[in-house]
Amino acid sequence: MKVLITGIGGFVGSHLAELIIKEDQEVFGLIRDPKKIENIKNVISKISLHEGELLNYNSLYSVIDKIKPDFILHTAGQPFVPTSFEKTAETFQVNVIGTINLFEAVKSSGYNPRILVITSGEVYGEAFGLPLPIEKTIPNPVNPYAASKTSIDYISQTYKKYEGLNIVIARPFNHTGIRQRENFICSSIAKQIAIIKKNNSEPILNVGNILAKRDFTDVRDMAKAYWMISKLQQNENFIFNICSGTHRSIEEVINLYEKISGLKFKLNIEQKRLRGYDIKLMAGDSSLIRSITGWSPIIKFEETLKGLLNYWEAKSN
Repeated sequence: MKVLITGIGGFVGSHLAELIIKEDQEVFGLIRDPKKIENIKNVISKISLHEGELLNYNSLYSVIDKIKPDFILHTAGQPFVPTSFEKTAETFQVNVIGTINLFEAVKSSGYNPRILVITSGEVYGEAFGLPLPIEKTIPNPVNPYAASKTSIDYISQTYKKYEGLNIVIARPFNHTGIRQRENFICSSIAKQIAIIKKNNSEPILNVGNILAKRDFTDVRDMAKAYWMISKLQQNENFIFNICSGTHRSIEEVINLYEKISGLKFKLNIEQKRLRGYDIKLMAGDSSLIRSITGWSPIIKFEETLKGLLNYWEAKSN
């Protein structure tokens, strides 16, 4: 089978590529900048890379028409909530218009691959307690990023129901792991610790709201979930929450990092890291994917954090 991954050079795309290569599938990658292959350097010889841009319909059509993929795993996009406040129009262009361009390119190609669209658990907004949001819960986005992902979600449903595209939608909650950019909280803390250890400097961490609670899943477990729902034959259920079911505050994440590193941290709350509105609890119910596919996360969170710290220590040397 031919599998095309958009954003293959990114955090999630690179992990999906590694997973699918192990299953002996043909992996093709859409990449905006062919020079940015750091995340896939270990498997680059097993990937057919194609330069393309979500906002360039012709480039998308050309790649799809050439490859004729059986699967398109759409991981490309603007993934960071704070950036969506600073660059709202750009976030909507890349996330929404870019996805529409992809759909239109598929329609024009005459092929009908299974398309995995990744939106976000952010579409639900605040979880105020039980019951946690399920796939039928009405979205309530509270930031521009979440609004863009809600738009993608609804547009994807429209293209599936009325245009006949073979779409499955993943709504992932927070995920982390090696190769995640440093502006995401777990990766940010790991990089700061790596620098503190390298320089033997005072153990001060720059953080934002440490009371916010999130449901973290290792990116490798998340990639497995994406691939499992992409391969589902029956398509009655085509929207899936993906999360671990365990909620941790950022303060608890810091405590785990203290255990892992052997350091005791002082915290510097930086104003620039605080959001105008920060969701207190972002969590959901992943019973559907568990019941249909048997998926469940298997990598312990502490192992994920250890891996992240080792990753940034290696990069800082």
